[in-house]
Amino acid sequence: MFGIRGQVLCVSGRLVAAVALFFIAGGHWGALQAVAWTKMLWEYSQRDGSLVAGAKKTFDGEHPCRMCESIKEAKGKEDRSPALGASIKKLELFSLEGGDPLPKRVCADYRFPAAEDFFAAARGCAPPGPVPIVLVPIA
Repeated sequence: MFGIRGQVLCVSGRLVAAVALFFIAGGHWGALQAVAWTKMLWEYSQRDGSLVAGAKKTFDGEHPCRMCESIKEAKGKEDRSPALGASIKKLELFSLEGGDPLPKRVCADYRFPAAEDFFAAARGCAPPGPVPIVLVPIA
């Protein structure tokens, strides 16, 4: 329908939206942490001579690498940064001081028109006479 250009724009738009959602959800920190853990697992396994010992040392939390510490520090700074929080003020839509916070419901009874009135007004003329019968020859 849109051609190849429209398909490319559609796919690229979805890709941009997926990448933006990834970063908004904090997926970049998870990806960096996975890289750090992989590096630590490799180094500790090489140093200790066993994959199990390397895994224990990697995930015990007592032996963080510089990359893990940098990630933790950067995440802490990001959580404290007032990027949107300071600029958005609380909106006071309803004041509770004046009593009832919601407006009173004002409505009138609505009555549907009678069925015969509705159909009579919709049809401008009388229906045609008898239904014509078409005879089809049987071969």
